[in-house]
Amino acid sequence: MSKENDRAAEPGRVHLLLVAALTLAALLFGIYARFKGLGKWPLGVDEYYTARSVQNILRAGLPEYLCGGFYTRGLLVQYLAALLQLGGLSPELSIRLIAAASSLIALPAAFILGRRMGGRVIGLLAVTVLALSVWEVEMARFARMYAPFQAVFLWYAVFFVKYTVDRESRALWPMVGLSLVGILVWEGGVLLAATNLLPPFLISPSGQLTRRNLRYLTGVAVLLLAMYLFATSHLRIFSDESPFPPGFVDPEVKHVVSGLATGTAPWTTLSAHAAWWVFAAVPLVALGLGLRWALKFRARWVTAIGLGAALLAAALHQFGLVAALILLLLLMRMLIWRELFSRAALPFGAAIALSAAFWIAYGLATTDWRAAPEQSMFDLMVLLGYEFVRFPDFAVDVALPWARAVPVLGLVLFVLIAAACIRLIIREESELTAERVVLILLVCLLLAASASNPPRLETRYVFFLYPLTVIIALVTLARAVEAVSRLFRIGAGRSALLASLAALVGFGFTEDFDLHHLRYVDSRAIHFRIGMKPSLANHYYKRADVRAVAQWLMQNTTDEDIVISSLQGLDFYYPRIDYFYMDSSDRRFTGWTCRGGTVERWGNTPLLYSIVALQGQIDIGKRVFYVIRRAELDEILPHLAQWQPHVVWDHDRIAILGFDPSTNATEPVTGSREARNERQPDRQPPTATR
Repeated sequence: MSKENDRAAEPGRVHLLLVAALTLAALLFGIYARFKGLGKWPLGVDEYYTARSVQNILRAGLPEYLCGGFYTRGLLVQYLAALLQLGGLSPELSIRLIAAASSLIALPAAFILGRRMGGRVIGLLAVTVLALSVWEVEMARFARMYAPFQAVFLWYAVFFVKYTVDRESRALWPMVGLSLVGILVWEGGVLLAATNLLPPFLISPSGQLTRRNLRYLTGVAVLLLAMYLFATSHLRIFSDESPFPPGFVDPEVKHVVSGLATGTAPWTTLSAHAAWWVFAAVPLVALGLGLRWALKFRARWVTAIGLGAALLAAALHQFGLVAALILLLLLMRMLIWRELFSRAALPFGAAIALSAAFWIAYGLATTDWRAAPEQSMFDLMVLLGYEFVRFPDFAVDVALPWARAVPVLGLVLFVLIAAACIRLIIREESELTAERVVLILLVCLLLAASASNPPRLETRYVFFLYPLTVIIALVTLARAVEAVSRLFRIGAGRSALLASLAALVGFGFTEDFDLHHLRYVDSRAIHFRIGMKPSLANHYYKRADVRAVAQWLMQNTTDEDIVISSLQGLDFYYPRIDYFYMDSSDRRFTGWTCRGGTVERWGNTPLLYSIVALQGQIDIGKRVFYVIRRAELDEILPHLAQWQPHVVWDHDRIAILGFDPSTNATEPVTGSREARNERQPDRQPPTATR
């Protein structure tokens, strides 16, 4: 095993014991916060998806919807939860228990990585921070696959370091095996399959591959293809029994087409401005000269390809991609920073600069990238800046959600990770170290997540990377304190103690440290995010008390009433819903409906997919109750105003609209509620949830 030549000086015995005692206390409190009242509250919407699919497994042995198709997200979590439910656990507790246990399983891996990178104290501090992290605790209490996947990823990283740094061939099989497990836990597991391609290039930055390397790359490439096909398969709509209504246009397709239409097509947009082709000749010539310099690295063919790709990205005005490619080349030692800043590299730098100048001038002089010609200069510069970093979309997909939810934590982590990148780039070392490998893993996966076009702008899609950011931040902070200590001639023991204090105090000032939140984590106020900033609530995942809504409906409705819902998950606690309403223009329509858009996919409830159909059910001479998210009230109320709706429930982000029997009913509802349900033989009775 190779020795880490950059490990921090080992602390004194007293210091180590103090940190160990603090870690133990943090771990015990973290366990308390993860498991206290874990099954107490009802499922959130996303949790409901998993719970309903587990019910389908218990019914049919497969996660198959009653109306056709399969739900394959978190397959391993689903089957484990099914086993726990067979053992008597409730749906709420069974799935959350898997997440909470996974959060604890991840901590030893975090300690191992921290110890490898910075010594035992860094490993213990990493466990302390993660044990007390509010985000970690909340995701550990979230009945989804994010905490389980984080555990899989961290142990994958442990074996990845063993395979690349220590050259332990026996670490290969756990590494590849965990990437296979990853795809069964979350579709983001395909990123681990892609990461399997990195080891030969980390071990040999020059790109000189042996036959063994080529066989390895071929094998993991085949595995990657298989996992990608599985992750992107449309099994949810597999075996749907009937097409959508005539003339129906998938709103998701319309969204994608619209996004392409409003996006920029580099160089092709110049067709409307023929004169700009003359100016384009300057950066084109510069790019050609820059390519000549890149081709000098033909012996290091990966470097040459990377530099060529950076020039192409500059031509397409994607300077975020330019920076990402150069950063990876430098971190992987495929390109030395002195080479990049040498006189010979001037044509390359000039090509990037002239391309940037050309596209800035083009953006300022034309209106192709302006939403409105009358935009202020500040708005225009922000818009142009975004056009230059659109892919990979780190600014919007990662940085923006973090800036909204946890700005202090996000800024601190960004600065420390950037400092770690600079430190390792300018440091010349012959051996591959754990610190460099983990940082490369983090950067590669952050870029991959930024390029993946997630369905929503939320922080949870990079949750699995959070422990790595914490460990790298701790190591970087320790290095900074050591440097300052040497400057002021402070001893190694005191320096290590100062580094620990700085880490703990710094963590205490971020949004991720809140002992009150952890102490009362199962209280109504904290669980349902009452009074919490919306962006922070999204960071922890918003919840609403659907069980309370179900109890109100049970107490205040009769079999003759009509109950309509737009609230996903309500049917889990109140199965007597007559109709689910979702307009066909909703982006989620194809994913949430089946059988030609006539049935809601999850609860197998008859679907109303137009406002006219919704109005028709209200105007039938029966008492009607419509359950809706409070945020959707303003949009729907104008369409229902003539029936004089009154709010009978308004709590925890949910509203219930009541409609008295109409005097101008156009068609009656025939039969009782039971008779109407009999016409839906696939509907299942409720499962005990307490």
